[in-house]
Amino acid sequence: MKYFFKKKNIADASVGEILQEHRRRKNISLEAAAAATKINVKYLRALENGDCQSLPSGVYARNFLREYCFWLGLNSQPMLEAFEGEINLTKVDAGGQEIFSRQRPRWYYFLSLPKVARNTILVIVILGGLGYLGWRIQQIIAPPALAIMFPPESYLTAENKITLLGRTERETRLTVNGSEVLSDEAGNFSEEVNLTAGLNVITVKAKKRYSREAEAVRQVLVK
Repeated sequence: MKYFFKKKNIADASVGEILQEHRRRKNISLEAAAAATKINVKYLRALENGDCQSLPSGVYARNFLREYCFWLGLNSQPMLEAFEGEINLTKVDAGGQEIFSRQRPRWYYFLSLPKVARNTILVIVILGGLGYLGWRIQQIIAPPALAIMFPPESYLTAENKITLLGRTERETRLTVNGSEVLSDEAGNFSEEVNLTAGLNVITVKAKKRYSREAEAVRQVLVK
């Protein structure tokens, strides 16, 4: 279903009739006018016929009318005023939008919120962003998890060597008493440590690329 302009006389003629009459006085076809103005012929035809449904939304129709009036040698301002009166700006199309309303970007509606509400939303967004950033930084710099399964703390033995067993996170650099130790894909590691008579201190350190260092110490007493 098409909507058409309400008739509003300008010197006993509608806007479309005036456009059509001035074009015919120039003895120019609608196609030639479209080529000269660089406006699609279907839009010029819609302007002359008062067929607002066939015109684009937003300010485009006004601009087309302004350019067409200029090309025909007409004063565009009174034509625009009469044109808007004819189409009745409260008329809406099938989509529920004003046919000649200005298209507003989504951020316009955010800016139209009351200042207090807008500032509250901004504060929430900023705090949320800062909170997430802080959490991510903490995740990066936090020391990796490190657990020693064997030996237990203050372990007593008569052996001259012991197999250290532990677990850490993946992609972690491990050292046992300063010597680098490799872990498997699950983070498990084992290392044989030589012992001497008396108290032996085993220090295990784990560190990721940007993290702080994790440390675990076991004391083993050899009889």
